[in-house]
Amino acid sequence: MKKLTFLIILFAFIFSSCEKVQYPDLELTVNDLYDYCATDGEYPCSVPLNHEGDLITIIGYYEVSNHEFNSSENKFRFFDSPTISSIATEIEVMENSESVFKKITEIIDENNSAEYIKLKVSGKIIGHDLPTNGACSRGVFSEINNSSDIRSFN
Repeated sequence: MKKLTFLIILFAFIFSSCEKVQYPDLELTVNDLYDYCATDGEYPCSVPLNHEGDLITIIGYYEVSNHEFNSSENKFRFFDSPTISSIATEIEVMENSESVFKKITEIIDENNSAEYIKLKVSGKIIGHDLPTNGACSRGVFSEINNSSDIRSFN
C-alpha cells in the first residue's frame, strides 16, 4: 500500500510540474505587426512604440539560404511574403540560440523547402532607435528565448 501511495504521489508531482507552453492569442503577419505598432515614421527615437512589450505571435517567412549566417548572428529577418523585397522585421534570439536554430533546421528538413519556409514566431515586441541621415525613428523588432517560440505554420 505504501508503494502504491508513493507512486500516486510521484505521478501527481510529475504531471503537475509539466509546463504547457502558452502562446499569445494575438497572431499577426509581419505587415500587420507594423500597423499594430503604428510605426509609420511618426515615432522619434526613445519614444516607446504602441504595444511595445506585448507578447504576440508573428506569422511570416524565414529565408532558408541565410540560415547559417542567421545562427551565427543570433537573429534573423522575418518576411511578410516569400520574397526578400517584402516588408520584414528582425527577430532577436535572446537565449538558447543553439536550440532555436536547431529547431528551425528540423523544420527546414521536414518541409524540404526551397528558399522560404512559413513559420509562427511567438515573442515580445521591442523597439530600437534607428538613426539615419540626421533623423531618427523607432523600428519594430521582436525577441524570443526558446525553441518553443518557433513553430511550423500548418
